[in-house]
Amino acid sequence: MKKKTKFFETASFHIVKPCNMKCKFCYATFDDMRVVGQMPLAEAKIILDKLKDAGLQKITFAGGEPLLYKHIKEVIGYAKYIGLTTSIITNGSLLTNEMLIGFIGTLDWIGISIDSTNFSTHNQIGRKSKKEVDYRYLLARINQLGFKLKINTVVCSYNKNEDMNTLISEFNPSRWKAFQALRVEGQNDKLFDEIKVSDCEFKAFVERHKTQKSLVPEKNEDMIGGYLLIDPQGRLFEDTKGIHTYSDKLQDNSISHCLRQINLKRNVFIRRGGIYKW
Repeated sequence: MKKKTKFFETASFHIVKPCNMKCKFCYATFDDMRVVGQMPLAEAKIILDKLKDAGLQKITFAGGEPLLYKHIKEVIGYAKYIGLTTSIITNGSLLTNEMLIGFIGTLDWIGISIDSTNFSTHNQIGRKSKKEVDYRYLLARINQLGFKLKINTVVCSYNKNEDMNTLISEFNPSRWKAFQALRVEGQNDKLFDEIKVSDCEFKAFVERHKTQKSLVPEKNEDMIGGYLLIDPQGRLFEDTKGIHTYSDKLQDNSISHCLRQINLKRNVFIRRGGIYKW
């Protein structure tokens, strides 16, 4: 039996598999599983209840693209109702002004994935949709409506020399996460040689933006095993072996049972800044 792991205060719930973008570095394509339909809202609520009872404080809904989940407003509202700090990580392409207004009062944080200020660079990465995203309008509106703003950037071969200081200074996010592109077998390994960056290249990107107080850089070693993750089927998963390892479904089993099936690293969670003022 694996050593019991102290529960994490935050978790990311990858509540849907589909995404309307095809980012080459994505570690959560879930191409290694077959998902039929979306998770019923009732099952999502069961999972949230179990996480809250185990000590969870903050939940982030991710994907795929979480705004493709047909019950996204309801599941966020329920998470807030049971006392969790709520967050989403979205590519922003589906986030309308009407939707933003509808989230007021239930959604605390909005994270937008932005890897470049250059449209052509986003296209090279695969971060493109039918309509170009007006990131500046979106970020300004999020700030105007009083949500806490987070920006996620994955540093890869296409944006490693980017200078994003102007954008970050203009919109002043509460957190700016810069991740070194991470190889995960079965998720992004087929394209990884094209998009990978060395430790030195990632360090140079971080150094270029060191004056940004909101910057939270994460090298590969700061990510592996340091996140409590739930997949679209309701299973805990991690990638300490370089490939997703999954537990049984949370909606059908206890938290302790599922935790014993994966390898979480509390020290990595702490080292990467997993606890902060939210």
